[in-house]
Amino acid sequence: MDPSQLVGASIWLVMLGLGGLVLYRLKTRRSHIGSAAAGTVYDIIHEDKRKAIEIVVADKAAAHDFEHADDKDPD
Repeated sequence: MDPSQLVGASIWLVMLGLGGLVLYRLKTRRSHIGSAAAGTVYDIIHEDKRKAIEIVVADKAAAHDFEHADDKDPD
């Protein structure tokens, strides 16, 4: 057997082994969440964002001085 054939055969053997390992990991890995859980998390995140925006808007409205709202020069 020629050395170049031996190197080629070993490369193929390694590639087949890695392919088998990938297929095995895909088959045995069940750590993903379902679509219902993903939707619930999505809604929770957006509800928190909405509440945070409401708090920021309320804080800005409270900090705004309505007596001098039309003035251009902040004194």
